[in-house]
Amino acid sequence: MSSRLVTRSRLLLWGGCLALAFALPLVFKSGFLISLLCQMGIMVVFSLSYNMLLGQTGLLSFGHAVYYGLGAFATMHTLNAIGKDGGPLVVALLPAVGACAGLAGGVLLGYVTTRKAGTTFAMITLGIGELVAACSLMFPVVFGGEGGVSGNRVIGKESFLGLTWGPQVEMYGLIVLWAFVAPSPCSP
Repeated sequence: MSSRLVTRSRLLLWGGCLALAFALPLVFKSGFLISLLCQMGIMVVFSLSYNMLLGQTGLLSFGHAVYYGLGAFATMHTLNAIGKDGGPLVVALLPAVGACAGLAGGVLLGYVTTRKAGTTFAMITLGIGELVAACSLMFPVVFGGEGGVSGNRVIGKESFLGLTWGPQVEMYGLIVLWAFVAPSPCSP
């Protein structure tokens, strides 16, 4: 097979998947089902990041949720700062804030954890995960204590490209777009 044919078939496959993803809210109109599709999209991005770690490097991590959580907390604090001060970011770019925060945590903690491989790496990542879980109750200003950090995604009075991020279907579209953008730097 020529590389042009492989590229074309890959583009058709990804285009079909994207069209299917955007057609799902037309079939499933229930608010619960749209929320479920949103959760599935978020887990797709999370599993892609785990695939990079286990699938491409062979490192089994028991603390991978640490970076996911650090990104989520940074995103919520940024969302609250935007709502309070009217910052320069829009809600559509907040997943990039979470990705950068997860990357920063990964660089900092990855320096410690990747010194060893195999079972030792798995146990160190488990220990890092437990350390961050314990810190979540010790630093309620950052982690929100047992209640976590809450926010309102419908901030500001102006919409972005006509989107207010109030309806769940708009959030689903944003999640689908990020789920399709996420694997592109890693694709062979």
